[in-house]
Amino acid sequence: MKKFLLVALMCLPLISMAQTKIKETDVPKSVLLALEKTYESYKVKTWYQAPGQYIADFVTDGQNGRCYFTANGDWQYSSFPVSLEECPTMMNTYFVNNYPGYRIRSTEYVEEMSGDNYYRMVIVKKGLGSADCEMIFDTRGKLQRSTAPDPDVVKKDYYTHSNPDDVNKDEETSKTKKSNKKRPKPVEDVPEIEAFEPSATIAADFSKRYPAGRLSAGPDWYDRAGDECVAYFANNQKKKFEAVYSMSDQKLIKVGNVLEKDRYTSAIKKYLDEKFKGEKYKIEKMVVYNYDGKYRGADGKKPKPYTYVVVSQKGAGHSLKYTRMEFDNTGKFTGLLAQPLDPRDVQ
Repeated sequence: MKKFLLVALMCLPLISMAQTKIKETDVPKSVLLALEKTYESYKVKTWYQAPGQYIADFVTDGQNGRCYFTANGDWQYSSFPVSLEECPTMMNTYFVNNYPGYRIRSTEYVEEMSGDNYYRMVIVKKGLGSADCEMIFDTRGKLQRSTAPDPDVVKKDYYTHSNPDDVNKDEETSKTKKSNKKRPKPVEDVPEIEAFEPSATIAADFSKRYPAGRLSAGPDWYDRAGDECVAYFANNQKKKFEAVYSMSDQKLIKVGNVLEKDRYTSAIKKYLDEKFKGEKYKIEKMVVYNYDGKYRGADGKKPKPYTYVVVSQKGAGHSLKYTRMEFDNTGKFTGLLAQPLDPRDVQ
């Protein structure tokens, strides 16, 4: 565990060091031999040199990654970009429960020489000029180390800025009683909508797959947490869809089919009836996500479809409480999400 923490502390400064692209002929033989010993099959795309370090951009078992070596040829660690769906559910749950107002900049899986492998998540507060924060999770998704602000402080600040009227709650309550105004509308946990435009590559791919003449609405683009953006649209039959893209790979990840009420999955409805037994609830949204035919997960296989569900209930103070859940392709519950996927999540 000490080695794990030591390497975790090393990761951020190493990645930020100045790197110079070099030819393979300029790489010491000791480094090349170390790479051969570390991975049985691989293909190096680019070599870089940093102060006291050699770095290889490579592919192994169909997975892109970066391998780090000392100048003496000792392997330090390797990092592999992974999507949020490939990370442990506990890891994502910790983020959405504790860092409202933040977005995920990147997630990666790290293998290091001691064998203490882990996940690294970089988050940043939404807005200009915010600094990156790093969180390290073990392979189960349990937090090990973080440079992010205290979660309690983050949530308190977020609530204060999102609910300015509550700062003088007692005063407002008094005024309401005297003025006999109408009841306030429910407060929904939907973030402020920010303008977003996809890259030219993503926009062109979407237009090729879904020509404008075949659409009755959209596409409306939004930035999702992490490395994703999504296009909301409807076809000529008024059926609604969500196309989710990777901003780093510039490729389609999955497409969500927003189900009509009469098409809701019976197994999921049964689960919800049991979960909310004796309580009133409303299914705001049920989306079946199918991965693109060319998309592959960290294991090199195409992930199976899954269903995303948003349920609303009336809470205290005329607010709306949302429960966000995911189910596998058989309708079995797999996990909870605490925050909206994006500003359009329940609109």
